[in-house]
Amino acid sequence: MQSFAIVPAAGRSRRMGQPKLLLEREGRPLIEYVLAAWRESQIDRVVVVVHPEDDELAQRCRRAGAEVVRPAAPPPEMKDSVAQALGYVDDLYQPAPGDVWLLAPADMPALSPGVIDAVLAAHRAADAAIIVPTHQGKRGHPVLFPWPLAQEVSELGQDEGIHMLVARHVVRELELPSSEILLDVDRPEDFARWANEGDRRREG
Repeated sequence: MQSFAIVPAAGRSRRMGQPKLLLEREGRPLIEYVLAAWRESQIDRVVVVVHPEDDELAQRCRRAGAEVVRPAAPPPEMKDSVAQALGYVDDLYQPAPGDVWLLAPADMPALSPGVIDAVLAAHRAADAAIIVPTHQGKRGHPVLFPWPLAQEVSELGQDEGIHMLVARHVVRELELPSSEILLDVDRPEDFARWANEGDRRREG
């Protein structure tokens, strides 16, 4: 079984007010923390979609071991980034029906290799279900999709997001003990909370 991480990173960070994926903690940009977790997991390949004008982000992602997709035009929505990444994977690696793709936003720096591996391990090819991690009843990321559902991304309607795949297909929830599956960094206070949590872990 091949597994592919799909990491949309083409947003404009409007709520942050600056390029959030390049914000640094301890001299490392946020995106490096994210990609380190993916690369240290059992995932086979990590594919990041960046805005066509984000030269520095693209370079950082490549140095972190990710494969970078840069669309000719900015993807209007996250589903468009996902479709670009899946098309890239399909062209280059010709995934089989038994392969899987995992999706998580690029702004989840608390995500750990252990959680990613737990989601991967929960997959059973026989039932072809979507795997959604949960914590205390709340759904988070990464979400695992059987490869055949990749085709449906490009068929989503104008007002439909990736969540519609979850609504239309069989889902198995995987309860996990860590809240890291819920933490994304949208605002300055989110970044401060994540950075402070890292400081507390070192002090402890």
